[in-house]
Amino acid sequence: MSNRTIAEQYFQAVNRGDITAAVACFGPGAEFIGPMGPIPVPVGLKAFLQGYEDSFPGACFEVTNVVEGGDQVAVEGIWSGKHTGVLQLPDGRKIPATHREVRAPFATIFRVRDGKIAAHRGYWDLAGFMAQLS
Repeated sequence: MSNRTIAEQYFQAVNRGDITAAVACFGPGAEFIGPMGPIPVPVGLKAFLQGYEDSFPGACFEVTNVVEGGDQVAVEGIWSGKHTGVLQLPDGRKIPATHREVRAPFATIFRVRDGKIAAHRGYWDLAGFMAQLS
C-alpha cells in the first residue's frame, strides 16, 4: 500500500465519521500537530476528532492536491461543514451551534512508517474558521 493511500484512508475515515478507523491509521508513538499545538495520540486525537464530528456532523475533507515523496505525503484541500452541535474549545469555552456553513482550506504533511501514520502536521486558517462562526 502506498503512503498516499494511507493518508487518503485517514481522510476517508474522518469523512465517514468513523473516528475509530481514523485513529487506527496512526502507529505507536505517532504525533499529531495542528494549529493549536500537539494532540496526544490516540486518546487526545480520538477526543479531538469526535468533537469535530459532534459539532459538524457530516463535515467533509475535499482533497484537491497530493504530493508524495519518500515517507512524506503532502495533502491540500478544503474542509467544509455545518456547525449544528456545540463546539468545545481547548480553553473550556463552548460555542453553541450557529447553523452556519464553514469552509477552510487546509494542508497536511504526513510522515508514514511501516504502513501507519507516524506524524501528522496540519495547517489551516484557525482565525478564518472561527470568524465564520460569528
